[in-house]
Amino acid sequence: MGYVGQARDFNHGQHQELRVRKIQDPRFVERRTWCSRGYRLYLGSDAQLRCYQFTKRRFEELNADLRDHGIAEVAHEGREKLWWTGREDLFWADDELSAEDVELLVWDRKRRQEGRLDRLRRIRAREIHATKARRERIPAEVRNFVWLRDGGRCVNCGSEEELQFDHVIPHAKGGGAAVANIQILCGDCNRAKGDLIG
Repeated sequence: MGYVGQARDFNHGQHQELRVRKIQDPRFVERRTWCSRGYRLYLGSDAQLRCYQFTKRRFEELNADLRDHGIAEVAHEGREKLWWTGREDLFWADDELSAEDVELLVWDRKRRQEGRLDRLRRIRAREIHATKARRERIPAEVRNFVWLRDGGRCVNCGSEEELQFDHVIPHAKGGGAAVANIQILCGDCNRAKGDLIG
C-alpha cells in the first residue's frame, strides 16, 4: 500500500496527490563471474519478480549518492522512479517528484508511523491499566454501606431482581471504588447504562 502526500500547485491552486510506495523485501545480490563483478536487485515475489542489474561502477555510484545525499535514483519505469533511501529501503514514486520531495514524503511517512505506534502504545497501556483495575473488587465495607444507603434496590427503577454494584464513573474512565462512585443497579439498567458516566 502506498503513502499518499499532498502538494499544492500554487500556479493553478489545485491539489495533486503524490505517491510513494515502499517496496517489500527487496534483495540486493552480488554477482561475480570470472571476468566481472556486478549486482542484481530483486523486487517482488516469484510470481511477479523484477530484476535490475548494475555494474560494479553503477552500484558504487548509487552508494555514493546514498552516502552523500541520503537518496539515490535506482531506476525509471514509465511514470515512476525507484528510489533507494537506506539500507534496504526502496520506494516507487511518481516521476514528477524530485529527490528532495521523495525524501520529505518518506520522512513524513516514518514520522506518522512512529506517531501512530506511540499512540497505540499509550492506548495499550491504558487498556492494561483498566483491565487490572477492573479485577479489583469493591471492598466489603463499601458494598455494605452502598447496600444500606440504596435500600437494596436499583436506584433507577426500584427493582429488587438481579442487583449489581455499578461504578457511576466506570473504572475504564478513571472511576474508583469510593462510596460516592458506587451505586446499585438491576441488570437491565446496568446493561442500558453500559460504560456511560452516570
